[in-house]
Amino acid sequence: MRHPIDLEALGTLFVHRVAPVAALLHIGLSAALIDQRSRPGGPWQRLFPGIFLLSRAGPSREQLVQAALLHAGERSMLTAFDALYLHGMRSVLPTADAIHVLAPRHCRAWGHAALRLERTDRLPRPALRRGFHVAPLERAAVDAIRRTRSIPDTKAILEEAIHFVGVQALRAELALAPRKGTTLARTLLGESPARQLELAVMNRRPASAPQSRVPLTVS
Repeated sequence: MRHPIDLEALGTLFVHRVAPVAALLHIGLSAALIDQRSRPGGPWQRLFPGIFLLSRAGPSREQLVQAALLHAGERSMLTAFDALYLHGMRSVLPTADAIHVLAPRHCRAWGHAALRLERTDRLPRPALRRGFHVAPLERAAVDAIRRTRSIPDTKAILEEAIHFVGVQALRAELALAPRKGTTLARTLLGESPARQLELAVMNRRPASAPQSRVPLTVS
């Protein structure tokens, strides 16, 4: 005998109450019911094509991130600002900007107003931070810098990233990155400037944990 599904409690079965349509269909919901509940004013929300938030409340950043990764599919991972925050960097904080996700070149998903989807052949091995797959810190830092036009913000990201992974790791990542958007970082991490920046960071901050900073304003 088939038991009825408690639609109000269904969200508790999914991480961050975010569910792909395939999972909802698999447990027995019809496409018509899913569509009905996710219409404007309904109890559910469509965050991305085929990805639903099983709640009336506005999505949190974590719920948007979960939805973005589900939408992008297997082997996708966070990068740039959201990834840096999950790595523990505090020179950046989550903002209302689009979530930057790396995905394999063959990924069939598409970007969205709230999602910057970057297909790449150079997909790194992800780290797991608070349940999310994220790009290594040096890759996330370079991806964030590519979207940062402010000189103080670029310096702040570099200074704290050096504290975590060192100058050489950032140099190596920059050598593989597109030149567009990374000119300032390449200059700052040149042989002599990099040494000066590294010494300045080490002299200014304790080696234990980075200090808190004001949230970035990314243009």
